[in-house]
Amino acid sequence: MRIVAGNDPRPLLVLRECAHCNKTNDALLQPGADNEKVMFLARWFHCVRMPIDVVQADHPFHALFESNDAEHLFVIGRDGSHKHPLESDTSRTELCNAMSDILADTYVKDPTPLYKELNVYGDELDALDTQARDLASAKAKLMETRIPDHKKLAKIEAEMASVDKKIADKRAAIEKASKIALKPEPKGETKKG
Repeated sequence: MRIVAGNDPRPLLVLRECAHCNKTNDALLQPGADNEKVMFLARWFHCVRMPIDVVQADHPFHALFESNDAEHLFVIGRDGSHKHPLESDTSRTELCNAMSDILADTYVKDPTPLYKELNVYGDELDALDTQARDLASAKAKLMETRIPDHKKLAKIEAEMASVDKKIADKRAAIEKASKIALKPEPKGETKKG
């Protein structure tokens, strides 16, 4: 596990390729399914993709996937604890719950609830982006007139500055909320990796 984890202190999401089925492509993300939450949670994992021959006895990482009957992916703590073996037919809810379990154990704050918060921020950013485009269009229209109304132009530019500030503030809030620290290693343990 130390070699697979490398110097990355995050928990692991390990996926193996498979020559005998289509589970490789569908194991993590499912076609037509809502994969946003899976992709969101994956950002807090060190994601590793293993080759097809990982199931061969002579492969250096064979112990991770001992046969073709082994699961196609798993999430696990960096130290090898709390392994959650998963398959392609795993529901998105079960996959997200397994990911959340590892994240809650690894980070000082479980990032899972942040998903809903950031969706709200995303909706707010979409509305602000629409407002910014509308203001830019209104300014362009005003500038195309033969004699632009400078009072209207100043008002639009002030509104544009206000919207730009709101967008910057929302992005800063998203960035701040997304920075979640790993739990410190228990005393007496040496750093792995």
